[in-house]
Amino acid sequence: MYVQEVRTCQRGKVYRSVLVRESYRVGKQVKTRILSNLTRMPVEVQQAVRALLQGKKLVPLDGLEGQEALDYGGIAVLEQAWQRFGLDQVLSGVGSERKGRLLKAMIFGRILFPSSKLALREEAGGTLLAKVCGLEEKDLEEDDLYRAMDGLNGVWSGIEKKLYREAQPEGASLVLYDLSSVYFEGDGPEGLAQYGYSRDHRQDRRQVLLAVATDARGIPIHVEVLRGNRADSTTLTGLLVTLRRRLGIREATFVFDGGMKSRWNLEMLTGMELEYVTRSTGTKLQEIVRRLPKDRQLWLTDRTRVMEIEHQGVRYVVAGGEWRAMRDRERRQSRIARGEEELRQIAKATRKGADPVELGSRIGRALQRIQAHKYFQYGVDAKGRFWWKLDQERVKEEEAIDGWYLWRPTSRPPRLLLRRC
Repeated sequence: MYVQEVRTCQRGKVYRSVLVRESYRVGKQVKTRILSNLTRMPVEVQQAVRALLQGKKLVPLDGLEGQEALDYGGIAVLEQAWQRFGLDQVLSGVGSERKGRLLKAMIFGRILFPSSKLALREEAGGTLLAKVCGLEEKDLEEDDLYRAMDGLNGVWSGIEKKLYREAQPEGASLVLYDLSSVYFEGDGPEGLAQYGYSRDHRQDRRQVLLAVATDARGIPIHVEVLRGNRADSTTLTGLLVTLRRRLGIREATFVFDGGMKSRWNLEMLTGMELEYVTRSTGTKLQEIVRRLPKDRQLWLTDRTRVMEIEHQGVRYVVAGGEWRAMRDRERRQSRIARGEEELRQIAKATRKGADPVELGSRIGRALQRIQAHKYFQYGVDAKGRFWWKLDQERVKEEEAIDGWYLWRPTSRPPRLLLRRC
């Protein structure tokens, strides 16, 4: 039996028929006959009958079950990069080939599915991670992973140097430096974990600082763990010495946040004949704007442009962006709204005859907590009554610099330097 499609043309119209036929013999003659007419049946039925007669097996969709395959895509990309940079050779000094394989598994795992060392074995269960790293899943034991990390002691600086030479064959001409912090629920590592300024707003937790230097592409060239109570400005000196001694960086432009700027750091950079770019404060930008002639006010300038200004013998560069302007406005409006609500709540809860000193201190702490202190003027009289109003002059001063950064570069032409940043 088979399905036959017949097309006939009558009076300019084409008619289609779908028939089930079978062949049979009468003596030596082969004939066919129609068993069923499927023309009026849905196309799906016609296709199903055709498939059955061709010997194909039909299975309902709800009867299909997918089989999970081992995940390999992300691992394949990482393996290609690993071989490209020759990282097996880079890690050859960690003590044994097995330790190198375990370190490779931890690095891949950190990128693909960040987790603790204890959870790595479970997370890697549905992947080819262990096999690609030349291991078995049973090898990913927590104690073995930590022993592999111990193999980095004493050889890390050499590893960092090899990685730098591979990624920067001509040397880095631009170094971007920044800090982050990581807090601990427990005590953390002895000596390093300390209470300090927390970028996660967890001053109640011990933390460490992570110092990271990258090239212009964002590729790390140096990473260091520092005590959690270090001031930002005290970390730059050690970085400069390390990069010069370990990586041989002697001619580069350093870019760092204004929090790391200090007279000592700038003098050291100058003494080492290194160029730098750092951000100056909003207060300094407001001071400069007030002294600008009318034809050079920032509101007359396109925020996509870079403007060079000399102030008190120091050269500055002003650069801006629309996204920054919108962020500045929204942040200020939010702080003012929260400040007004806080002041209304304090006024509502304050009783007559309240202690003026205590009330003034309470108002100040409340506004400082939400970073709205600078936007309000307030006072408390001898009877404990207080008044407050929005500082319109301060708001106007900030509006004038919305979206603008003030950079302090050294001798390199500012347009070229900022474009590279």
